[in-house]
Amino acid sequence: MTKAILYDSLYGMVYRCMFAGIDEYGHAQWVNITPGEEPKTLDDYVAEDGLREARFFLLAMEGETAQTAEVARMLGFVAGCPLGNLGADLAAALKQLREMGVKWDHTPLNVSVRVFEHDAKCQRSGKYSFTIEDDDDSGRFLADVDGFDALDELFYTIRTYFLQLDMSAGISCLTKDLRIDEKLRKEVKKSYLGMFGHVEELKN
Repeated sequence: MTKAILYDSLYGMVYRCMFAGIDEYGHAQWVNITPGEEPKTLDDYVAEDGLREARFFLLAMEGETAQTAEVARMLGFVAGCPLGNLGADLAAALKQLREMGVKWDHTPLNVSVRVFEHDAKCQRSGKYSFTIEDDDDSGRFLADVDGFDALDELFYTIRTYFLQLDMSAGISCLTKDLRIDEKLRKEVKKSYLGMFGHVEELKN
């Protein structure tokens, strides 16, 4: 029986699953077999919990080593919708992986962070957003988080994410660059800018 570890795109929650075949539409069916949880398909979770926007991503097949970037991406989804204290939520997600026996390769990352303010036509929530891209994988997004009304809150979230990535997950970043609009750069505390090896100011 094929087993795998998957996670969702809303909260970064992790599921130990068993492959149950293909449905009539050709979609793979995965049954959640996480200990302590009711065994049902991930589609059932979406339907019963009203998670219409939820998508599920493969972290790793059971027994295989997960890629560093995929673990970082899972944590990015946790950062995008924390259920409580962000640091605790990130640590809990990693603890759950370890309890499931998931291992990852600890390959260092090279990332770019983009911070921007929304314009009047933007469909995002809050006033500010940030994205984190994997520079080693053609700019693939590791995180895309909005809902911030203050830059301090935004940069605190970024700092917490990288702290847990390093200290709890054992995943370091060889390079960490920041791209930010020129006018926003002047509003950011030096202590936050110090997280980055290079800061690129984008012209308004």
